[in-house]
Amino acid sequence: MDQIELAIILLTILVTILTLVLITLIVLVVLVLNKVNKIVADAQRIADNLSSATAWLSPTTVFSAAVRAFRNNN
Repeated sequence: MDQIELAIILLTILVTILTLVLITLIVLVVLVLNKVNKIVADAQRIADNLSSATAWLSPTTVFSAAVRAFRNNN
């Protein structure tokens, strides 16, 4: 019975250690995914700003704004 009790104790310790390792890995995955989500949100905001700046600087928009500005002065 001593060997069986020792095996049960060792297996319990092993299961506890593996559970802690698994919980730690899950927490790390969640943290990494959160960081990636923030990076993607920043990239999306940069892309939106770039596209709006590109649309504003298109020749059609610039010339029509210039025409409106000169018409308002007269």
